[in-house]
Amino acid sequence: QLEECTQWSYGEQDGTRKCFFRKSDAGREQADGWVSGAKACAPPGLPDAFVALTASQLLVACDGGKSDACPDMARAVTTWKFAIKHLKRATDGKLDASTINFISQVSGDTDAFAAQMSEENFPVIAANNRQVFQALNGWLMSQPQTQVDPNDASLPGPLRGKLCGPSHCYEEL
Repeated sequence: QLEECTQWSYGEQDGTRKCFFRKSDAGREQADGWVSGAKACAPPGLPDAFVALTASQLLVACDGGKSDACPDMARAVTTWKFAIKHLKRATDGKLDASTINFISQVSGDTDAFAAQMSEENFPVIAANNRQVFQALNGWLMSQPQTQVDPNDASLPGPLRGKLCGPSHCYEEL
């Protein structure tokens, strides 16, 4: 959410789909496979609580750690970071300080784990994250929900039923 950006472009660059935000329409060119538009024509934002809940539910297969059901720790951790980011946005100013501290703690722990991943610590991180999301499940479910089209390529992977890529949630793998 960048207020100064008034334009966007979306397309494939170096084999990866990317979205770029721009401060003006200057220098725009036609290119095959790319679409652009003004900020005003962007789809409406999705409720952060819905995004956090949806992403966290996708990670249930990873609750026990790395396995056949969850073979890629990097993708799982990127998805956890995505879920926690949206949980932080959803809860900002709406929950008590103690709960916010728990969310901040798992956020910091997940970031630290992402910087130095190990199969040994992965189940611990997943369990701590799951515990926070389970504690807030009722609150998350009581927040505005929405319907999304899982075929909408403009949505991040978790809203299309896929874990994020190793580096971000808009990677197509």
